[in-house]
Amino acid sequence: MKVLWLCNLMPSMFADEMKVKKQHKEGWIAGAFHEVKRNGDLEVAFAFPVEREELVESDILRGEKDGYKYYGFLENTLHPEDYDNSLEASLGLICEEFRPDVIHCYGTEFPHTLAILRTGDWSKRVLIHVQGVMSACAREYYAGLPKKVRDSVTFRDLIRKDSITEQKEKYDRRAERAETAMKAASFACGRTAFDKNAVNTVNPSCVYYNLNETLRSCFYEGRWDINECEPHRIFISQGNIPLKGLHILLNAMPYILEKYPDAKIAVAGDDVVRGNSLKDRIKLPEYGKYLKELITKYDLQDKVEFLGALDAKSMKKQYLKANVFVMPSSMENSPNSLGEAMILGMPCVASEVGGIPSLAENGKEVLLVPSCEPEELAKAIVDIFKDQLYASVLGENAAKRASLTHDREANYKMLKWIYEEVAKNSR
Repeated sequence: MKVLWLCNLMPSMFADEMKVKKQHKEGWIAGAFHEVKRNGDLEVAFAFPVEREELVESDILRGEKDGYKYYGFLENTLHPEDYDNSLEASLGLICEEFRPDVIHCYGTEFPHTLAILRTGDWSKRVLIHVQGVMSACAREYYAGLPKKVRDSVTFRDLIRKDSITEQKEKYDRRAERAETAMKAASFACGRTAFDKNAVNTVNPSCVYYNLNETLRSCFYEGRWDINECEPHRIFISQGNIPLKGLHILLNAMPYILEKYPDAKIAVAGDDVVRGNSLKDRIKLPEYGKYLKELITKYDLQDKVEFLGALDAKSMKKQYLKANVFVMPSSMENSPNSLGEAMILGMPCVASEVGGIPSLAENGKEVLLVPSCEPEELAKAIVDIFKDQLYASVLGENAAKRASLTHDREANYKMLKWIYEEVAKNSR
């Protein structure tokens, strides 16, 4: 069976060959692809957006690595809220060349998702993979930010037309496109009651399949140990936009520091707070400025560390180093970072939003707290810090649950069965 994976970014396995920077954000693709290679019974090709026109020969880019074909199509990934009709021709050409039995499209809100659903007969073979529910993300984007912060604009925001308000508007447009795509889709897959309900609400006739995620390979080995971690170290996997709730965690820190003065936060991803040089101040987004103000207000200058972009092994190292993994987002569906922390046996605290309750039982496997409530978040973190036995038991239970959710063999069997069903019913 021939399957085209339509991805929202370039998988890192092709980045070196194309001499572009790896993004390390495609964990859901890397995990599933490991099983494809291990089993060897699917012919998979990749299609992904490229930004620079010099990468594209004629209409599309073509290549092959380790026996797997890949195609690049020109798309403005910096502004995924904008739609370009030329995508339809590019994706149609890719399909005519590869002739897939199934087109597995990751994500619902990107321009190429809607474009592949407008490619005539090929659209009948599309399986959309719901990652986030964009309407909910757009609705909760501000995550309790003060109105003054939402309405403020830095020089960088003005030049880039990327203020917090404008970011919210972009999410609104992406949510509209995601809904249009779901209405047009015949087949969808997801992994929570939350995203299933989103699909059924928009398109009751769409056939929905439950498909759990397979994590990146290194997370299936090793286990978090209370005796090996750094006491009172908090790890958060992302904090560059309001939706991810880093400001909620910063507002929780005074309560945590009152009990544990040595507590610290480690943040994976971009440093949106930056330094103090003139260049840094010019590049500062309003959200970064607000985070910086909170850090100053609570005297957290030596308490917050931004780690930069991390590959899978570096992420794993940070999970194991921390005392607790925290996900203070105002909206999530099925975040792989939470799955990675759980399968390693970490004690975790997460907002009780979206699809997260489908992933873990509150109080037994993960501590779930109301979103945008700093005091409630602080109480849960303190509960883990003050009881090592409870933290370890919570982590053990999380690992048991995650080992079922992210079982590689079971998930691959389900993936292959779904492909067979889509191929059979799209003829």
